[in-house]
Amino acid sequence: MSDSVPSNSKKPKSTNYTGGRPKKPIWRFFEQGEEIDKGHYVTTCLACKQIFRPGKSTAMEKHIISNCLEVDRSIREAVVYMVEARERETFSDANANAKRKNNDQTTLDNFYENSDLSKERKEDIDTALTKAFVCC
Repeated sequence: MSDSVPSNSKKPKSTNYTGGRPKKPIWRFFEQGEEIDKGHYVTTCLACKQIFRPGKSTAMEKHIISNCLEVDRSIREAVVYMVEARERETFSDANANAKRKNNDQTTLDNFYENSDLSKERKEDIDTALTKAFVCC
């Protein structure tokens, strides 16, 4: 008989996990301050100590790339690379989705045979549309 803990006991949860979406890489260059709203925090640039309320990742990236005079050049280049890589990924995903939609989507051409309308028919349609707009 031993006093060991049974193997089916639950492991304690890690206290580091706060839940929610994982932080973006830009947060490596900023310090998280007090919570303003659920999941939104005051942030401070580690290089120049500028404060952002709330710290939004796009504003933080723009600050490092364009406005921060104290940030190291290698950090600025790394942030530019991260933004460009994300934009390329977004652009390639959008193109892939557009191509997929074009191949699978039914178009009007499948149901409607295009033909030219006579001048009389065009005038009749124009008159009907004009009456519809005037009545409304």
